[in-house]
Amino acid sequence: MKTLRGDRRFWGMVFSVLVIPLPLLAQDWESQILQVPQPDSCRATLFRLTEEPHVAGTEEGYRVVQYIQNRLQAFGLQPEIVAYDVYLPYPRTVRLTVTRPDSFVGPTPETGFPMDKDSYASNVFPGFNAYSPDGEAQGQVVYVNYGRPEDYETLRRLGVDVRGKIVLARYGKVFRGVKAKVAEENGAVGLLIYSDPADDGYMKGDIYPDGPYRPEFGVQRGSIQYMFLYPGDPLTPGVAATGEAKRIDPAEAENLPAIPTLPISYGDARRILQHLGGPNVPQHWQGGLPFAYHTGPGAAEVSIEVKMDYQIRPIWNVIAKIPGSQYPDQWVVVGNHHDAWTYGAVDPSSGTTVVLEAARTLAALVKQGYRPRRTIVFAFWDGEEYGLLGSTEWVEAHRDFLRKNAVAYVNIDVGVAGKNFGASATPGLKLLIQDILARVNDPKNGRPLLEQVWRTQNKKKKQLPPGLFTRDSLYLRFGHLGSGSDYTAFFDHAGVPSLSMGFGGPYGVYHAIYDNFYWMSHFGDPEFLYHAAMARIAALTAHRLANAEIVPFDIAQYAREMLKHAEKLQKTFGEEGVPEDMHLGGIIETCRNWLDEARALGGLSDLPADLNRDIVNEMIMEIERLFLSERGLPGRPWYKHQLFAPGLYTGYAARAYPGIFYFMKRKDWDKLAAEIALVQERLARALQKTRELRELLQSAGKN
Repeated sequence: MKTLRGDRRFWGMVFSVLVIPLPLLAQDWESQILQVPQPDSCRATLFRLTEEPHVAGTEEGYRVVQYIQNRLQAFGLQPEIVAYDVYLPYPRTVRLTVTRPDSFVGPTPETGFPMDKDSYASNVFPGFNAYSPDGEAQGQVVYVNYGRPEDYETLRRLGVDVRGKIVLARYGKVFRGVKAKVAEENGAVGLLIYSDPADDGYMKGDIYPDGPYRPEFGVQRGSIQYMFLYPGDPLTPGVAATGEAKRIDPAEAENLPAIPTLPISYGDARRILQHLGGPNVPQHWQGGLPFAYHTGPGAAEVSIEVKMDYQIRPIWNVIAKIPGSQYPDQWVVVGNHHDAWTYGAVDPSSGTTVVLEAARTLAALVKQGYRPRRTIVFAFWDGEEYGLLGSTEWVEAHRDFLRKNAVAYVNIDVGVAGKNFGASATPGLKLLIQDILARVNDPKNGRPLLEQVWRTQNKKKKQLPPGLFTRDSLYLRFGHLGSGSDYTAFFDHAGVPSLSMGFGGPYGVYHAIYDNFYWMSHFGDPEFLYHAAMARIAALTAHRLANAEIVPFDIAQYAREMLKHAEKLQKTFGEEGVPEDMHLGGIIETCRNWLDEARALGGLSDLPADLNRDIVNEMIMEIERLFLSERGLPGRPWYKHQLFAPGLYTGYAARAYPGIFYFMKRKDWDKLAAEIALVQERLARALQKTRELRELLQSAGKN
């Protein structure tokens, strides 16, 4: 019987009061999911998770693992701790010495503030870049803006040579590991990376502790592992880092940097920048410090000393499952990492809090008779900050199973840093995210988040489009998956449809000591309303993926996006001087045909009663896997997905058709032609699979 929304809430309360252990009506589970997550529960969880710094592999990190395990057990689940042995460095010595024209030994420690007890902690690792090699470097300094290839090209045009110099780059635009690789490629002997106040300091707004932005001596820690070549344990590429794993020599590990690298604050960077000579920088290179920036070199000379304690150390994932009643071997994985550089209130503990609250929500439903069709797996990864270690090793250990059985991976990393929802996903799951946002309300104004996000993305448009709350079209803009979080191994290596989402905001203390409970409770989410909202989104997403009769994967959206990317790349061919007889016409035509087939397929909500749903789901689940190639991408065989990958010189941001782009940039026309043929063949497989699915439905009597 169809009931009104208010009636469902009423009967849900009746069942709750009477404690009747009978399964609720199927359509009532979503109402229950929306009711269970609570701000006070999230606040208490985050407070406990941020009691002390918890770097991967440390005793403090293991205490967080035990806390997560105990919470899951209290929910009625049976968590398992899964350990891997990985190559993990801790800092011994990180020293910056300014030798000319001033004398200074640093880096300056992060400042403590009376209202924030955590800022005085003595057990926080100093600012360091994980996987920097041991080494010393000394000499003159050149400022390289964001340290991208195009920045070094600008310096060459200005007549500035970085060979034999220490380069100073500001954080932003690209992954810090890219900055290290490009500095190495251009002959620099050392790298300093600082946070400029124009990027996350006082040029953005009030600084901590009066506001959310980075103070003068706040330091962004972080890994510089070349995870755009391959993530995970550097010594066991492609295989799980178990005790029996064969390890390569560190000198053979292609994802380890070669020059000493050190992060510093803008307070310390000022001592260097203000003494650089050379030409004035281009206008868009000027940062927020109160003087004109110059490229260098000049009077400023510095020395860097980095010593690391490299060892094979254990890390610990926590895995808990709600078994599926109909398809126990089909998995929906919801994951977040639990390791942090400091306290990690935002990164990652807001996400840890959200996933724990989602687990509490669905476990509470289990006690009322809830049985998902497919198995829901809650995963809490270790070692993400170092290079996606825990998730990568787990995927490598379960790769064959996941390629056959995984329905989707849902990633919650930075769960809450404000009130602005954002997401990235494989194209086939973007409509699902939009559907979820139509069901969950913004906790501040009570409107559906779908409407709220649409208004944010379309500030100049006053009228909501007709049918905004239907499944007819994708109205919201979501990003693509590159790398930088734990979806990477699932999507890029195993071909599991993936999405990553969270609430963002003015978060200026990324990887600093100030990313703690005080920051969250004063600036990020003081009432913890958005933590509870994100838990509703995560739990509802897992529920729909696990219980849908037909897996909610939108093939037409996938075809539509790949067509747009191909047309855009074709225009780039002309700009890059690709021979006219070499083009993407075949890929464009295949994508158009694929889109036509997907449109003809139509909706999958009213299938004939006698149609085998298992076959339909198997065909849908196979689509993403068709884009894998065992030979991998050129120059980085670990990355198997041929349609999306992190850019070699972005590190985080996604590149569509990465293999084609790679050979186009290198003007290797023979290999470019072969790459175009490979990608077209993969897209043709998806076209054929979609056609077979349409024909199956037609033969079963669907119009």
